[in-house]
Amino acid sequence: MDRINPTQKRAWPELEYGPALQYTALSNFVKMWPELLLCYSESVGQNPIVLPDDRGKAVGVMSKALQHFIKKAQADGVVAGAIGLGGTGGTSLLSTPFRSLPLGVPKIILSTIASGQIEPYVKTSDLVLFPSIVDICVINNVSRVVLSNAGAAFAGMVIGRLERFQESCNEGKKGTVGITMYGVTTPCVNVVNERLKKEGYETLIFHATGVGGKAMESLVREGYIQGVLDITTTEVADYVVGGVVPCDSSCFDVIIEKKIPFVLCQSLRYGDLWNIPYLLIFSKGIFTSTMLRSVFACHKLKGVSALDASGKPFYDPAATENCVYLCVCERIGRLVYGDLFVES
Repeated sequence: MDRINPTQKRAWPELEYGPALQYTALSNFVKMWPELLLCYSESVGQNPIVLPDDRGKAVGVMSKALQHFIKKAQADGVVAGAIGLGGTGGTSLLSTPFRSLPLGVPKIILSTIASGQIEPYVKTSDLVLFPSIVDICVINNVSRVVLSNAGAAFAGMVIGRLERFQESCNEGKKGTVGITMYGVTTPCVNVVNERLKKEGYETLIFHATGVGGKAMESLVREGYIQGVLDITTTEVADYVVGGVVPCDSSCFDVIIEKKIPFVLCQSLRYGDLWNIPYLLIFSKGIFTSTMLRSVFACHKLKGVSALDASGKPFYDPAATENCVYLCVCERIGRLVYGDLFVES
């Protein structure tokens, strides 16, 4: 591969001024519109699809068309990455299709709103929004630098992914466990993390702040995670009582769908949680075939939270004992999230 000379001057495409103001280098993309729409038409069973006159509706149709086109290209194994540019409308059009690409596939949008509220565009994906600094309608001294950097970053991501793919082909696959963590559960997670690593498993730790749990669910769905230790159920508790970092009602769906090993350490009695058909509880080995398919609840008699430990503000052994009233449970006299709790 030839090295890029950063001092070499390069010819930039001229602009074609008109109602749509397009780069001549992108004229081929304009010719692809019918193909994109045809791909969408086939997926929804409507033929042909005509773009609405309303700009907002047209953006929605093109976004869905591009999403179906990208999914098909990804399934065919011809996608090395995706890059695009736009303002608010263009970013909205591109973000959903780009997010449909698996984790690790390079995806960049050079956007005029990259420094604003970007959660609706990125969500739990690894989509990168690259700030344009100035509007991207013309080439100038600033946009030339930004566009060059964005293109170089994207090229590096693609090359790096291809190199990582070649390296991974020569490595043995290891099981990966997703773990939820908060500040108060960090000591427990640290001990569990070290033990799993000694056993040869890879761990991915997620901060239970609402988006962390969703990111973990996405990776379970994509096959990156083969087991889950939900040690920090803050998101579920906030969903039940209306907290600030809640999950949604589908938070356990992917666990049940994929039927992966799952340990849940709850500190509250959640209503709908017990209606889950079954929970796969670790037996001895995380990936062994010996699993329990019935609900097995472990209640901590020496405290249900860090503030309920001896000497803490909420310490009340009598109240804790009264809360333990489930018929089928194993009573374990261990302090929550401590070393003894991990041993259990």
